[in-house]
Amino acid sequence: MSLQSDRLSAASSHSPGEVLALISSGAVATRADIARITGLARSTVSQRVDALIAHGFVDEDADGASTGGAPSSPAGTADP
Repeated sequence: MSLQSDRLSAASSHSPGEVLALISSGAVATRADIARITGLARSTVSQRVDALIAHGFVDEDADGASTGGAPSSPAGTADP
């Protein structure tokens, strides 16, 4: 199996529901955390999180601490 197919397999194995479970559990606080834990590309993480936000499952905090690069985007579950 090639590295490309390994990446495709990893990306398809982390559904938005699995990303939501990580956020809900408190295991991750930022999109970078999600990418690091799941091995998903940053663009894939953004697509998953954006879909969760659009459907009202996740809220994104705007006050993430800066580490000198682009501002982090903390994620948390939306209040019902």
